[in-house]
Amino acid sequence: MSAMGNILVFLRSAIPDWISIPVANTLIVSSTIILLIGLEQFVKKKGYQLQNHILLLVFLLVHSYFTFVEPNLNARIINLSCAYVLVSFQIAFLMLKRAPASMRKITNPVGYVFVGVFTIQFFRIIYLLQNNQKLTDYFKSEAIESLFILTWEIIIISLTYSIFLMYNKQLVIDVNAQEEKFSKAFHAAPFVIMLSKFSDGKIFEVNKNVQSIFGYHPNELIGIKSIDLGIWEHNSDRLKFISDLLSNRIVIEDEYLFRKKSGELFPGLVTAEIISINNEQSIISVINDITNRKQAELKLKNSEASLRELNSTKDKFFSIIAHDLKSPFNGIMGFSEVLSDQVKNNNYEGIEKYAEIINTSSQHAMDLLTNLMEWSRVQTGLIKFNPEYIDVVPMIKSITELLKSASEHKSITISLNSSINFILYADKEMIEVVLRNLISNAIKFTPYKGAINITTVEKENEYVISVVDNGIGIENNVLENLFRIDNSHSTLGTNNERGTGLGLILCNDFIAKHKGKIWVESELDVGSTFYFSLPKN
Repeated sequence: MSAMGNILVFLRSAIPDWISIPVANTLIVSSTIILLIGLEQFVKKKGYQLQNHILLLVFLLVHSYFTFVEPNLNARIINLSCAYVLVSFQIAFLMLKRAPASMRKITNPVGYVFVGVFTIQFFRIIYLLQNNQKLTDYFKSEAIESLFILTWEIIIISLTYSIFLMYNKQLVIDVNAQEEKFSKAFHAAPFVIMLSKFSDGKIFEVNKNVQSIFGYHPNELIGIKSIDLGIWEHNSDRLKFISDLLSNRIVIEDEYLFRKKSGELFPGLVTAEIISINNEQSIISVINDITNRKQAELKLKNSEASLRELNSTKDKFFSIIAHDLKSPFNGIMGFSEVLSDQVKNNNYEGIEKYAEIINTSSQHAMDLLTNLMEWSRVQTGLIKFNPEYIDVVPMIKSITELLKSASEHKSITISLNSSINFILYADKEMIEVVLRNLISNAIKFTPYKGAINITTVEKENEYVISVVDNGIGIENNVLENLFRIDNSHSTLGTNNERGTGLGLILCNDFIAKHKGKIWVESELDVGSTFYFSLPKN
C-alpha cells in the first residue's frame, strides 16, 4: 500500500489530482496503520483501532480540503506529518513498552526506528509552522525539505531492515524452541528412538534411552548399521521386519526378540516408518522393552490358571464332602426310623445296637462338620496366626493323655521318644490340631495290641516330629492324594472307625502357615510314618 501510494504521488501529472493527492497519501498513512496492526499480532498484544479509523477519516477530509477547496501544500505536508506522529508514537510505544518483556530484546530496534520517525516528523511540523514561505510544488521543495525527505528515506530503509531482522530473530527463537521441545521429547521418551538412512541402514541419530535398554552409549551407534550391532536375536526376524517395511512403508508394534550389549535377550515391540528428512529417505524406528509387560501377562495367566484350578478343586472337594455327609445322615435317618417303629411296637430287641449306630453316625457327621468349619475358617482367613513360645513335649503328652481312652480300647501302647525338651515358636492351637489328627489317625489304623511311637529330632535349621504306627499301611496310589483337597480320602479304621477326610488337609494347611513341611512314608501291612517339620526361626 505504501509503494502504491508513492507511485500514485509520482504520477501526479499523468493522473487526476484526487487520485494522486488524497487517495495516494491516504494509502501511505493506511499502510502505517496496517503495519501497527501486524506488529500487534506479532507481539500478541491486540489493541483498539477505533482512534486510527477516525484518524484516517479526518486525514482524508483535511487532505481533500487543502487540495480542492483551499489548495495548500504546506498544510497537506503538516497533515501527513501529524498522521505519522500519531501512528509512529503508537508503534514505538507498542515495541518498547507493550511488547512482552521476553520479546523486547528483538522488538526494541523497531521501536527505536519509530522513535526516529516520531522525532523527524515532529520537528518537520514545527519547521513548517514557523516557515511562512508557502510551497507550491512538491517536487521543487527547498533544501531543508529535501533533507527531511532524504532522512525519511533512510528511516524507511532502516525500518525495513529492522523489521526483517526482528522477524528472523523470532523465527530463530521459534525454531530453537521447537528443536528444544523435540530434543527433550526425543531423549525423554521411555523407549528407543532410532533414525537411520534408508539407503545404507546407517544410524545417524538415537535417543539417550538406548543406553538403559540396549546398554549402548548413543555415540557408539552413530554411523553403525543395526545388522552390525547384532541387536536382532534371529536374522529371520530382521528380514521379515525389512520386508514388511518395504511393502507397507510402515510397521506397527511387531514383537521380536532383541539382544542387549551384554548379550541378555528381551522381548520388544518395534514400530517403524519410512520418512523423508532433508529430501532423503530415512527410517524412524521405535523399540519398546516389554519385559515387564510380558512378565505381568505371564503372572496374570498363571493367576488365572491357578484360580481356575482352585475353583475346580474346591468344587470337587465340596462334592466329596456332600457325599461323605450324606452317608452318616442316611444312617441316622434310617436307623432312627427303625428305632422309632420298634419303640412304638414295644419291640426293644436290638434298640441298643441301633442307638449306638445312630450315635456313631452322628459323631462322624459332627467331626466332619467341625473339620469343615475349621478348614473354611483357614481358607477365609478367619483363623489368625498367633505364634508363641511353646514346650512341645508336654503338649504331646497332654494329647496322648486326651486320646488314652481310644488307645486303651484297642490295647495300643503309645511311646514318646524325645531326647530333648525344645521350645518352639509356633501357633499352639494349630500344632495341637496337627498332633491330635496324626495321633488319632495312628490309633484308628493300628490293630488291636499295636504300638505307636512319637519321635522328636532336632536338626540344624528345623525340628522334625514323626508319628509311627504298625498299622495297615497305605497304598501308593492313595499316598499321593492324602494332602490334596480335590481328592479327599477316607478309609475305615481297624475297628471300622470312619474318618472325615479333612484332618490331613487341615494339617497340611496349618504346617504351611508355619512354613514347614508334612509328608508320609508307608508300606501295606507294615505301617505308616507321618512326619512334619517346623523351622527353628
